[in-house]
Amino acid sequence: MKIGNLMLIGLLGLFAQNEWQEWRSNINDRIAFDDKGVPTASLWQCGLLRQRMADLDEIRTQGSPMQRQDMVELRRYLDTQWLSQRCDSALEQG
Repeated sequence: MKIGNLMLIGLLGLFAQNEWQEWRSNINDRIAFDDKGVPTASLWQCGLLRQRMADLDEIRTQGSPMQRQDMVELRRYLDTQWLSQRCDSALEQG
């Protein structure tokens, strides 16, 4: 190896060691958040969910070979996701 390469490796090793020691000394300075609040979905997630609902309604009106019971269960699942992600409040805030 060339001397320049060895010096570069040595400097990088020293830098890594200093960073490691600084990280170890700061490990007890972490910030803990007590309350994160009520989780809400993003507008993008709610928009995607609304699009899936619209696609399902379109499939239903086209007379898809998909069984009616499966469509009802899928719609119920999407409605449950809409409520659990609190999309109504996310859209009002957005």
